[in-house]
Amino acid sequence: MIKRTVSYTTLQTQVQSIFDFAVVVCHSVPALKLQMKLLDDGKITKLPDPDYFEANNPTTKLRQQADGYKDKLATYLFLSSFAFFENYLGSALKEVLNLSVTIPEKTALKNSLTNNTNTKPKKILRSSFDQRHSQRYEKYSRELDSNDYLHPDNLISIIAVENLIKSINDLKANQIPDFLISTFKMDISETDRTAFGTYRQLRNDIAHGDNPTVTMRKVKEANKFLRKFATQIDEFLIEHFVKIDNYKK
Repeated sequence: MIKRTVSYTTLQTQVQSIFDFAVVVCHSVPALKLQMKLLDDGKITKLPDPDYFEANNPTTKLRQQADGYKDKLATYLFLSSFAFFENYLGSALKEVLNLSVTIPEKTALKNSLTNNTNTKPKKILRSSFDQRHSQRYEKYSRELDSNDYLHPDNLISIIAVENLIKSINDLKANQIPDFLISTFKMDISETDRTAFGTYRQLRNDIAHGDNPTVTMRKVKEANKFLRKFATQIDEFLIEHFVKIDNYKK
């Protein structure tokens, strides 16, 4: 029995990675500013050469780029965190569906339907029940199974899951809470719905160029909420949508 989806572990790794990178940036920019001051004071003759880019000489443009880096870093951290959460959700939903329902390849599915259309076993099994023919029913049932017969329940499940996966692929951020509630029957508090809506709107405002104020404190609050929300979703999916290994019907 799995305790966490692979998607959840990936989310944790991704978020930790961007915050680790932020730590490096928060050390690097003050160090750069110190280097530029030393350059101004004549204590050093040049700045270390940058990776991937040409050196700024004079350093006027570099000083402008370093100015306000905290707000820019916070904005990019927030956008990354939200994008990682969106990716987690879609991946986790499809992951648990794949664990619970086996969807045959299109060719195998078509062959199953073609090979089991209007066959002798189906005709016999659809006839009026007669207790005297029990062994005969078992024989033709085995024959159907050996011919990769898909029971209507299985076929309906396959169609439903395929349509559900399409809905997941097309899911928009503003639909996430209602989708989880109506489709997966997950309880989400009004507080969490409101919080998610607030962060989604902030993401939209940034994307639309409205330049909202994003502080590192706000980023940490958003990341804490998204991590909690992802944990709730993951626990719910594992609890209700993943088969129990030792369950015997």
